[in-house]
Amino acid sequence: MRSFLFIILLSIACSCSQKNNDDIVVDFKVENMTYSKVAIVVSPEMIKEMELDKHGKATCTLQGDVIYARLFYGEEAKNVFFRKGDRVTISFDANNFKDGMKFEGKNAPVIEYLNSITYAPINPPDYERSLDGIINLANEKIDEATALLKARKLETTNPEFVKLEEGRIKYSYLVSLVMYPMGHIMFDTTYRPNEEYYSTLEQYVQEDESLIDLDIYREFIIESALILGSKDKEISGIYNKNVARMKYIAQHFKNDKLKQSLLNEIAVRQIKKNGINNITELENIYNTYVTDPTLRAAYKTEYDKWNIAVAGKLSPDFEAKDINGKTYSLKDFKGKYLYIDMWATWCGPCKREMPYLKELEKKMEGKNITFLGLSTDEDKAAWEKMVKSGELSGVQLLLGRGSQFQRDYNINGIPHFILIDPDGKIINPKTVRPSSPDAEKILNALPNI
Repeated sequence: MRSFLFIILLSIACSCSQKNNDDIVVDFKVENMTYSKVAIVVSPEMIKEMELDKHGKATCTLQGDVIYARLFYGEEAKNVFFRKGDRVTISFDANNFKDGMKFEGKNAPVIEYLNSITYAPINPPDYERSLDGIINLANEKIDEATALLKARKLETTNPEFVKLEEGRIKYSYLVSLVMYPMGHIMFDTTYRPNEEYYSTLEQYVQEDESLIDLDIYREFIIESALILGSKDKEISGIYNKNVARMKYIAQHFKNDKLKQSLLNEIAVRQIKKNGINNITELENIYNTYVTDPTLRAAYKTEYDKWNIAVAGKLSPDFEAKDINGKTYSLKDFKGKYLYIDMWATWCGPCKREMPYLKELEKKMEGKNITFLGLSTDEDKAAWEKMVKSGELSGVQLLLGRGSQFQRDYNINGIPHFILIDPDGKIINPKTVRPSSPDAEKILNALPNI
């Protein structure tokens, strides 16, 4: 579970130019510089540094609806808060950063509040309490923290922040309910979540679109979805847990905007950390329920980082040996089009394509194309026997099973055919089989073939 304090609420980017009216523009003015950079830290993985010019000035443009973050200068830090469209000037004397920072903008009272109060957490020893006890403790702390917030009277200057902060306070303490099974078992090793626990948790899983940009709310919902979606089941592995989260949200949430946003976040997390292989069930859920173009674009951006074998990109490389033990790689075939046949001796459909492949190669004889067979066999002797039989055409190499090349192309079944141009760029990562009536036509249409 990530810390709820000062983490990004939406993915943001940082640049030095304003792009549109929704951008957050932050100007820095630093006197008596002791360091040449300032940094906005939104999470351990998201650190934005700005280089100060000789006058101690810098400008940063952020994109995001809501950002809780930490502003660092050297080893000193302040809490900051931004909303979409904010125009902000932050100035300070480097010799008095702690007490002398000035924040010009409508959120100045908010910044003062965030830097002057620390809410008491629920600590590990507190989980010895009963389920009712931990809920009562969470509610007490929520009431106490909310009272301190109300005393600031920020509603008059920034009612939107107050609404968000009330939600942040509430769900920062309600995460103790998600953590309770893991925390309580340290004191009662026989404890297991029961129907009382599940029904209690369900009561707190509430759809609130107004908190859609609040990270701790989203985290609470996503983790609760895993618990409720895996009730009476043993689910292991990150992927299976993410699918369980998505299934629960897809089946139980009525607010479409919130549902799509949460499903998108879970799916993006999965592919960002673990790639795009073997995610059929996740994609089925995603493609059924997530239709928002902006969300789908964000998903595709992460997907394409892993989907390296797509048309127009340089092909992933390989190393494979011929029957004499000579090693070849993709560069050995540059200068000609390359028609690759991924196959194996044990594969019936592969063998059925071989006569068509020989015929296609004969028709393309004398043209600027090489036909390459990459065998995924583990049994080298069986492959050698097949090569010596004379049944095969073109250049034949033994790639072996489970190669990185096969993973890069996300090949889960053979035969599989790939078409690459003379520069090593992919024309089609899954081109037509030789038995296709269009195979010869497609190859003859290639430029300068």
